Amino acid sequence: MLDFIENLDRRYVFVLIALSVALPLIFKVTLPMPDDPQVKTLYDYIENLKPGSQIAISFDYDPSSEPELHPMAIALLHHAFRKKHKVLSFALYPAGPSMANDAFAKVVKHFPEVEYGKDYINLGFYYGPNTGLNQVAVFCSDILRAFPKDEKKKVTGTYPIMSGFRSLKDAAVVISLSAGDPGVPAYVSEANAKHGINVAAGVTAVSAPRFYAYYNSGQLMGLLGGLGGAASYESFVKVKGKALAGMGAQSFAHLVIILLIIISNGIYLIRKRSEEPRWS
Repeated sequence: MLDFIENLDRRYVFVLIALSVALPLIFKVTLPMPDDPQVKTLYDYIENLKPGSQIAISFDYDPSSEPELHPMAIALLHHAFRKKHKVLSFALYPAGPSMANDAFAKVVKHFPEVEYGKDYINLGFYYGPNTGLNQVAVFCSDILRAFPKDEKKKVTGTYPIMSGFRSLKDAAVVISLSAGDPGVPAYVSEANAKHGINVAAGVTAVSAPRFYAYYNSGQLMGLLGGLGGAASYESFVKVKGKALAGMGAQSFAHLVIILLIIISNGIYLIRKRSEEPRWS
């Protein structure tokens, strides 16, 4: 048996890893997620807002970061529409508006009562000064000046959702789903530090450690980090999305790898013990 395992073609290992990833995704196997305090802070805040509150989401990412950040957007939209909140989206990334359109399309079909221009709007990409701080400064002073027309090229001020919303200071919270710069730092430095606006963030896993200091200092009132953060929010809102499925597949793959390591080390110890000289 030891000889068979030792000489096993490595391609069988590759197949085993592939199955451990694919099967949980195909059968949508999910595992319980631990409560992430940084995620729960944002969830509780949105959960306790009065219906009709305005939530601003900045889609500051493109397709390269979609696997991690898009599930966050979809879970946030599910939560917002379920609680009857208004959602205003815009972007500091040129590809952001298309990401927003895709997220809205995936969620709105579950809420037939939700209407564009009344319950949500996509303001588009801001073609302004090419620094995040300057862009966010305009949003904080006059949103209609920044976006005179929406993504559909219609006059922004004519939509009912824009009634009483003239700047980010009118939003209950601004959430930046950010793959880099410009993104979260600009909103923290300008919107939160200068104007006292509640800011939360969703970021990729590789950049999440950088932003824990922002959360611990109170500059961010919520933080979703990578696929784990997205899965945690899906768990809170009870939406079985791609993040929970992805975390399930990742967990099973890690489990298989750990078992393979244990088996290989066990074989090594058995072989080593059998080769030790015995004294009579």
